[in-house]
Amino acid sequence: MRFLTLMWKEFRESLPWLLLATIVLLAMGGFTLRLEIQNPRPDWYYSGITPGETVDTYRLIQSTVLSVPGAWLLVISIGLGLASGIRQFWMPYFTKTWAFELHRSVSRATILSAKLCTTLLAFCLPVGMVWTIFYYYSCRPGLLIMPPPLRIFIEGWIFIALGFVTYLGTALVGLSEARWYTTKIFGLGLAAIVFLMIFHWKLSWVFTSMTIGAVMLLSQIIYTFHNREF
Repeated sequence: MRFLTLMWKEFRESLPWLLLATIVLLAMGGFTLRLEIQNPRPDWYYSGITPGETVDTYRLIQSTVLSVPGAWLLVISIGLGLASGIRQFWMPYFTKTWAFELHRSVSRATILSAKLCTTLLAFCLPVGMVWTIFYYYSCRPGLLIMPPPLRIFIEGWIFIALGFVTYLGTALVGLSEARWYTTKIFGLGLAAIVFLMIFHWKLSWVFTSMTIGAVMLLSQIIYTFHNREF
């Protein structure tokens, strides 16, 4: 019961940023999706393919009606990760409320778990739900000649996961007691490396790098949160 109470508290405090991210994604993503459906991509997009050339199937379908909404999803996921990390792990330092949060009748593990679970649900439910709606809408029978492939849907969820990795990196920076010119920036630096890896075309590499990055950040967050003197 105390864990759920803490989650509700974290949710209420993060609600403005979550609503903003959801509304912007719905508005801008939905608007650009509708434009892409009404104005199909012109022939010049495929002008670089020479006659007789062997073309990978993904090259023909990688740019779909979800390309621009997917770009918005990436930007909004990263923005939400930064905002959530700052709100949960930087603001208590600036407002000097860490002592109040940690002197509750619950363990530090419970407090940290409530923060992480709340943010994870925020990414998976509102943001993930909007992306799922976009995908299934674009796959409606008769709407497009070639509906977006499943890979595009998976890539969208990779963008959402990248937002959560950004959140973990921001949280670690907020918890670290190191100087900015030493290892304090490590969290966001690692998140940036994971971001660069998403442009690798092999999904196996993307999943591997994202999993390793998330595990490294999470382990450092748990260790720092349990041992830091606030």
